[in-house]
Amino acid sequence: MAAGIYVHIPFCLRKCPYCDFYSVPKDDRTLRREYTEALMKEAAFYGARYGKDLIVDSIFFGGGTPSLMEPQYMEAIIRSLFKHFNVTKNCEITMECNPATMNAQKAEGYRKAGVNRISIGAQSFDDDVLKGLGRLHNAADIRKTFAAARDKGFDNISLDLMFAVPGLTAAIWKDTVKKAVEMKPDHLSFYSLEIAEDTEFYRMMKDGMISETSQATDRRMYASCLEIISDAGFRHYEISNGARFGKECMHNLKYWSFDEYIGLGASAHSFIGGVRFSNIASVKYYMQTMEKQDIAKGRHIGQTPVEAAGCVDSFHINSRQDNYSEYVFTALRTDRGVVFEDFTRKTKGEFWDVFSQVKDGFEKYVDNGYAVSDTHHIGLTVKGIDISNKIMALFV
Repeated sequence: MAAGIYVHIPFCLRKCPYCDFYSVPKDDRTLRREYTEALMKEAAFYGARYGKDLIVDSIFFGGGTPSLMEPQYMEAIIRSLFKHFNVTKNCEITMECNPATMNAQKAEGYRKAGVNRISIGAQSFDDDVLKGLGRLHNAADIRKTFAAARDKGFDNISLDLMFAVPGLTAAIWKDTVKKAVEMKPDHLSFYSLEIAEDTEFYRMMKDGMISETSQATDRRMYASCLEIISDAGFRHYEISNGARFGKECMHNLKYWSFDEYIGLGASAHSFIGGVRFSNIASVKYYMQTMEKQDIAKGRHIGQTPVEAAGCVDSFHINSRQDNYSEYVFTALRTDRGVVFEDFTRKTKGEFWDVFSQVKDGFEKYVDNGYAVSDTHHIGLTVKGIDISNKIMALFV
C-alpha cells in the first residue's frame, strides 16, 4: 500500500504570533545534529516494522522551519528513510522553507540531498502585513528564495499564502495573489487565518488589540483568490490548494484520501493500521526516548498489531464509524469528492448503506446547488465550499 512519511522539524528563529504548531525558537546547530540522529533512530524503528509493507511515494518535511536544518543533516535523514523503507524512485520529497532562512547555497544543498519540491512560506507580498504577522522576511526575500530554488533545479515550487489576517484589506490580498501568480509557481496554498488558543494573536484578540476578520470578508477574499488562480490556469483541486497540471501535492492528498502515513519527530502524527497516534511535543523527551530506544522491542497499541516507539503519548483506535466519517470529511475537501468504489475499498462499507439516514438531507444541498451527486460519487460545488462544515457535519 502506498504511504507517506512526515518528518517534523520543530526549530525556528522566532515563534510567529499566530502559530499553534509545536516549535522551539532556538538556533542551535548541535541540537539540530542530535535531533537528526534521533530521527534516524526512529526511522529505523518504524522501518523494521513497516518498511517492507508500505510503499513510500511521498516524504514531507514540515515545521517549525525545516530550512534551518543544514543540508547535510537533511541528506542524512533522507538517506536513512531510503535505507529503512521501500521508497519509490519518483518519490515526492517536499521541504517547507522560510525565506528568512534560505539562500542559493542551501537551495543547492537541499536539491543534492534529494529534496525535489519546495514549499515557500510566503504568506503575503505586502511588507506591512508580513511585519504584522511577525515574519522575519519581506517580499523581496520571497522572490530571491523562489529564484534561487528555480536556479538550483527545483521544478516543483509551492507558495503558501494567508488571508483573513487582522488588518488585511481586500485590495492588498488581491495584489498578493496576483503577485504570487506572476511568479509562475507550480502550486499555491491559500489558508484563512484561524486565531487559535495559546497563541500571541489569541491573547491580543482577548485584549482588544486585534479583531478577527468577519466571515463575510473571509469568504470574499477566498472567492477573489479562486477567480485569480483559475484565470491563471490553476486547478482548484482541494479547498485550500491549487496546482498546475500534475503538480498537486501528493503528500497532502494522502491526508485527504484516507491513506496511511508515518510521522517522525517531536509532536508528529501517524495513521497506521487504523490507529492514529502522536509523539510527545517535547524535543528533549523525544531525543531521550530515541537514545534509549531498543529497535528490537515495540509497544503494542491496545489490542492492535500496531507497534509504536516509546515517545508516543496519545493514540486513538479508529472504530468502523470513525473510518466512515473521516473518509468523507477529508474526501469532500477535494474536487474528486467521495468516490463510492474507493470508499468501499478502504472502509469495507457501502456508502449509501452506511449513510442512508442522511441521504435526504444531503440531496437538499444538491437541489440548492451546494453539492453534486450521481451513481459513483458525491462532492461539493464552489458554492458549497462556503458552507462545507454544515454539509460535512451530516456524515460525522
